[in-house]
Amino acid sequence: MTKIKPLLPKALPRLSTVAFSTTVIIVSTYIHLPQELDKYASYLDITFPSDEEIKVLIDWHVEVNEYKENFREAEMEKLMPSLKGLTYFEIDRMLDMAMSSNGTLTAEDQSMILQHKKQMVRKSGLLELVDTPANLDSIGGLNALKSYLLKKEKIIKNIGEAINKNVAVPKGIFIVGMPGCGKSLCAKASAALFNTPLLKMDMGSMMGKYVGESEGNLHRAIQIAEAASPCVLWIDEIEKAFSGIGGNDIMTRMFGYFLSWMQDKTSSVYVIATANNADHLPPELKRKGRFDEIFCVNLPTAEERKAIFDVHLKKKGYGSLEPSEKLIKHTDGFNGADIEAVVNEAMGEVFIEQKNLNMETLEKIALRTISISKSCKRQIEDMKKVFAESNFKDATTGNITVKL
Repeated sequence: MTKIKPLLPKALPRLSTVAFSTTVIIVSTYIHLPQELDKYASYLDITFPSDEEIKVLIDWHVEVNEYKENFREAEMEKLMPSLKGLTYFEIDRMLDMAMSSNGTLTAEDQSMILQHKKQMVRKSGLLELVDTPANLDSIGGLNALKSYLLKKEKIIKNIGEAINKNVAVPKGIFIVGMPGCGKSLCAKASAALFNTPLLKMDMGSMMGKYVGESEGNLHRAIQIAEAASPCVLWIDEIEKAFSGIGGNDIMTRMFGYFLSWMQDKTSSVYVIATANNADHLPPELKRKGRFDEIFCVNLPTAEERKAIFDVHLKKKGYGSLEPSEKLIKHTDGFNGADIEAVVNEAMGEVFIEQKNLNMETLEKIALRTISISKSCKRQIEDMKKVFAESNFKDATTGNITVKL
């Protein structure tokens, strides 16, 4: 005899009875259930395909298209990083497009896949896939920071072997300093150095209008970054998101989640956070365990200004033109963006006058250029005081900037 479930009191809702055996499945990119239904729901997170699942899908496409005899395992290894961070359907479509475009599936399809992946990441509205044409040679000065990144390159490019030898997975770096001094350029050059995609996170785009949506957006953005690992996650101007938290409950919760992820993450997502001013950032963000190192970027020295001029003159086809001592002296207090502006303006002037670029033209333009040290003198002095009182490494010398 079938036992009948006892009836609940009429005052209580009956969501399940013996008369019906029904399961309601709700599919959504973010969770927003009424409080009355939330207690009856169970949640299932569907992650991005793993390496093994991607390999199975590639093998299937190779077999269906009768390309197995010409397909090499090395081609699969080169394609894998481009396909990570995509859903099953997106990977399937990318492979279909690659096979239909030239009838093959090789590492040459990587550029096409990356272009479509960039569009998909952009549609998410959470992350941006940034091109990385820059390299360390395009950065003048900052020798200590560049040397540090070169050391990390050896670990990131051999992350599997490093983990087997109990080497800690690199977490990332925090670069703080003057505007226009190469912080963003370092982020782009790092991704090119590591040969990984560069994902840019805009904290403003995380904010949503529903309760819990902002935290969910941050969670999804981090999921995408982890699925695309190894990669570089660039958080630009992080101080605008997390400065003075406490008065905003949403930002406080997002900040707490971000700190927990940075502390506990084991994936090879290399986080590069940049800030113009770290004075008002919470101390827990700057302590060891969240970032491997914090570098401060000051205005370039005379030697660095010469190196920056060399970089930009070489780009313009004047690599043989040697910056004069007078030019270096005239550009005292200039940042990298100021120096680039001098070279660009000089190129425009010589084009109008139909002549070759010379040092006299550069010196004349440098004299009439208003540098950042003149237009933002007070802010820069305040920033230097913060650097002097903080336990940051100088990006040029590698020395600790704290004064004892």
